[in-house]
Amino acid sequence: MDWLSATKSFCLLAEKSSFTQAANLAEISPSAMSKRIDWLERQLGLSLFIRTTRQVNLTEAGSDFLPRAQSLLKQFDAMLSDTQHSARQPSGMLKIAATLPVGSSILMPHIEAFLALYPQVKIQLDVLPFGDDPDLEHDLVICKKQDDFNSAAHKGTVLITHQMGIYAAPDYLTGHKKITCLADIAEHKIIMTSSYRKVGYIQMENGERCLLNNFNFVSDHRDPLLYAAVNAMGLLFVSPIYIKSELQQGLLVRLLPELKTTKTQLWAFYPNTEYMPVKSRLFLDFLKQRL
Repeated sequence: MDWLSATKSFCLLAEKSSFTQAANLAEISPSAMSKRIDWLERQLGLSLFIRTTRQVNLTEAGSDFLPRAQSLLKQFDAMLSDTQHSARQPSGMLKIAATLPVGSSILMPHIEAFLALYPQVKIQLDVLPFGDDPDLEHDLVICKKQDDFNSAAHKGTVLITHQMGIYAAPDYLTGHKKITCLADIAEHKIIMTSSYRKVGYIQMENGERCLLNNFNFVSDHRDPLLYAAVNAMGLLFVSPIYIKSELQQGLLVRLLPELKTTKTQLWAFYPNTEYMPVKSRLFLDFLKQRL
């Protein structure tokens, strides 16, 4: 008897609630399945199931043990898969969650390049709602770290530290008063996200605050914000990592580059386990090199 086969049998029995069905999936006899469960319960010193003539149900201890057992098996499968394939040839599904602007503006160009480099990998990119904490359903979660987020279930690493800037379309600048200092911004229309609308200002490194009272367009989506800025509707406060293409094409230009806002960090979170799948590690390294 061994821990791995017993743990697999436990998870199958918890799923099927039937020794016969679980044994069929494991391709063993019901009596062998029962012996594995008995062995596991003795090793743990716990009763994992309540057995009746009709069905098998988890005890409270069994319910507590189940997610840990499933996580252990998932780690083992990932380690086995990576061992069977070269570290330079990762394969399988990589599940990533990111906030919408991070996914569309930052990740997609790098995902395209990563998949070209590692064609055996498949990526599922899901949207993480603003303000939501990372979950354990994804291999990687890319987002801004929330101030109150402190989960022992996750590890995290900083991908990039960046600062916001003030940007406008060339057409906007030709038709409006020249901006020479922070105070001049009060005379211009502002384009911004609803989060800054609620705060009402942007904090500078030197302690100054840029008030955002004179706004004319608010959205939490990148495309409408960029459309408004590129079409000369006002000034846009944004980090340059979100508008690389627009800057390269000359659709937006930076104003007052000497002004520095407080720093913001983009994080990658992943499950706090001893083993990180090769494809997750390679994707993180790939991002850090390119951002």
